[in-house]
Amino acid sequence: MERRRFLRAACQACAALAVLPAASLLDGCAAPRSVRHAVRDGALLIPLEDLSPGVNIVRAQGLTDKLLIDQRSDGIHTVLVLNCPHRNGPVSFTDGAGLKCGWHGSTFDMDGNVTKGPSNSGLKRYPAVVEGGFLRIDVA
Repeated sequence: MERRRFLRAACQACAALAVLPAASLLDGCAAPRSVRHAVRDGALLIPLEDLSPGVNIVRAQGLTDKLLIDQRSDGIHTVLVLNCPHRNGPVSFTDGAGLKCGWHGSTFDMDGNVTKGPSNSGLKRYPAVVEGGFLRIDVA
């Protein structure tokens, strides 16, 4: 019976330790708002009311990578693919100052330009325009 209690306590401790790193990753994602939509006919149409001013993270059905939409004060929308060109690592929003690859530490500015390697090229960008009450992102 003592062994069973020990194993249960050990498993609970391991599970708690596994949750801590995941919780810290969620803190880094707290700033941008997450929006979900679908790609149709090579374009992603997002109602403007679904986007908050500043940074939004978009997961679109039909796209494998997340997109970052940065709505600037001048009304321009920058759309970046959150996938590092170096080795396809995940890129995340840091603190409003830029973006960082979680695998090898490449950093990028909010225009997707490399600010620190090992990546030699910037993040992929998609053109976006406001049409009526929608932001149209051409992803094809």
